[in-house]
Amino acid sequence: ETNTTDLSLNYMSSGYVHYGENIEYECSRPSHGLMVFAGVCMGISLCGLVGNGIVMCFLGFHMKQNPFTVYILNLAVADFSLLLLFLLLLLATLSLTAICSYLYNFVSFYIDFVFLVEFLCHFFDLSSLGLLTAVSVERCISVL
Repeated sequence: ETNTTDLSLNYMSSGYVHYGENIEYECSRPSHGLMVFAGVCMGISLCGLVGNGIVMCFLGFHMKQNPFTVYILNLAVADFSLLLLFLLLLLATLSLTAICSYLYNFVSFYIDFVFLVEFLCHFFDLSSLGLLTAVSVERCISVL
């Protein structure tokens, strides 16, 4: 019988579980659908890198600087960095799954690399969104 009036925490654990020691890494091949999806994402990333590179080259070296072009240049740099990190993350993931049995000793390095790249992706993503907000506010204020 369940006692609903006893609210003590006798049945609770401490809540802290360290999963790092219990993880076993298995080498498995990704599905064909995932490989196609990764290929499409890599193609889009490469096209975005080329486009943002052209914008950075044009706005950085061939055009007179004004506040609006500086916003767009910074936005292109943030987007270029984000796409480059996405491309590196995809390449690292695919290379680890492709040759996992040979790189078993580098799994901890890979986990640290993924953590760093994910942090930088969030940073550049938020920078890009902040710059888009600044451009939008500037344009709205100039209309008013």
